Amino acid sequence: MITIKAIHIAPVKSLGLVNPRTVDVTPSGILEDRRLHLINQRGRLLTQREVGQLVQLKVEYQTEPESLCLRFPDGASLAGPLEFGEPVITQIWGRYVPGHVVTGDWNSVLSHFCGEPVRLVRADQPGQCYDEYPVSLVSEATVQRLSQQARVSEVSFDSRRFRPTFFLDGCQPHEEDTWLGGAIQIGDQLLLRVVARDPRCDITTHDPETGGRDIDTLRLILSYRPSSRAAYLGVYGIIERPGTASLGDRVRTTSL
Repeated sequence: MITIKAIHIAPVKSLGLVNPRTVDVTPSGILEDRRLHLINQRGRLLTQREVGQLVQLKVEYQTEPESLCLRFPDGASLAGPLEFGEPVITQIWGRYVPGHVVTGDWNSVLSHFCGEPVRLVRADQPGQCYDEYPVSLVSEATVQRLSQQARVSEVSFDSRRFRPTFFLDGCQPHEEDTWLGGAIQIGDQLLLRVVARDPRCDITTHDPETGGRDIDTLRLILSYRPSSRAAYLGVYGIIERPGTASLGDRVRTTSL
């Protein structure tokens, strides 16, 4: 039986993951997931690709009333309600996402941490700052298969490196690939259409705890899953029927 082993969301894109027990999945995704993001001084999206240590920042985000808490690796923290200033538009995977810069001490503190001028932005609408699709899925068996490929005893990948929305238990390695073009039901309500394999990026070569580069994960994937296009691991989904998802929920293939 396939079940949800872990749920990962990132209220601020590329910062530390949050692991709720239950999430509400709307037609555009999980409302709290990637609601905020960072931009550099040129107004371009800033992620772990450019500043690996962003993953060290722990995040707490509340929607009602809207507030944020950032916890830094040195033990310092910054918390408070969110207030907004100038409008900006950020290009994210070919989409132009309107938002507003968050005002207050956030930008100076984050700029100091990143070592360059950055600004914190909240998207005007939720569900706009995902990569290609709003939901990603990877199974534990797939991650274990990749660990075996490394053939190094001290290498053991965990789900945080791949940041899936839903981390699944009870699959065969790469079984999620067989769901392409079909649908899966999670729990009693949520229905997803599996639409694409997930092309992995440079972020997977970073240690999920420190953000430092440690393993050439992309080369490792390609060593046994060759492709001229990308290093694929896991799949993407879109929401056909909204619903809740919780740890332990059963995942079943079904018809649309």
